Amino acid sequence: MVQYDRRGYAPQAAPARGVAFFAGVLFVLSTLAHRFGAIGTPEFLWVLAITAALAILSLLLAGLALRRVWIEDDAGAGVAFAGVLLALLVLAPFGVGLYGAATNPHLSDVATDPLDPPLLTEAAARREGAMNRVTPITADQAASIRTAYPDLVSRIYDLSLADTIQAVLRVAAERGFEPVAREDAGATGTTLEFTGYSLVVGFASDIAIRLRPDGMRTRVDMRSASRYGSHDQGENARRIGNFLDALDYDVGVMQGVIVEEE
Repeated sequence: MVQYDRRGYAPQAAPARGVAFFAGVLFVLSTLAHRFGAIGTPEFLWVLAITAALAILSLLLAGLALRRVWIEDDAGAGVAFAGVLLALLVLAPFGVGLYGAATNPHLSDVATDPLDPPLLTEAAARREGAMNRVTPITADQAASIRTAYPDLVSRIYDLSLADTIQAVLRVAAERGFEPVAREDAGATGTTLEFTGYSLVVGFASDIAIRLRPDGMRTRVDMRSASRYGSHDQGENARRIGNFLDALDYDVGVMQGVIVEEE
């Protein structure tokens, strides 16, 4: 004899999965659009807020559906759990961002020499609207940088200014930095400005690299400042650290200290 399942179906289950799926699609498409410059950062941040709200709504709907499954013995548990999984996947990047904010100092402008940072002259002239203004790094911010990122220090290379500039330009090109401006101040050195982007989402930061003669050597300082937001979740410090590590390697190859394998 055929047995029919006469249980009800939790009405929130399908909406929970549908809302989570829509949030996931919205997140992926908006991230790609921002990464490739189709939408601006302020608009993207609003889309991110909507995406997070939709994911949270999906979790609430899934919770109501699972309550019905538990109490009323309704069907739909699998669909509700699918909604939970999709919503958690959407919220995962937000969780990573919150972790970065909790484990890094509240900074959006970082430099190897925070007491006398390289100047972001062109960036200061270009920033407008909701972008952060380029301001001097305060004493408190400098102390936070020194405490949180003790390895971010100036580099001094046994190279001429001209050779060091070529090494910096080479590493900057390899890392996808977009050249913006160059200021040659004669005997006092050269400052190069670039635009850099976060790896996945493409948040922009303005970068200044200052090169100063130091006898027969060259001193290199670097600064990276986010265009939007008051907290960079450690992004600028990572950018500087990774760049200087790559520059150390490039200079080592130039000096013959490091031999690349063919």
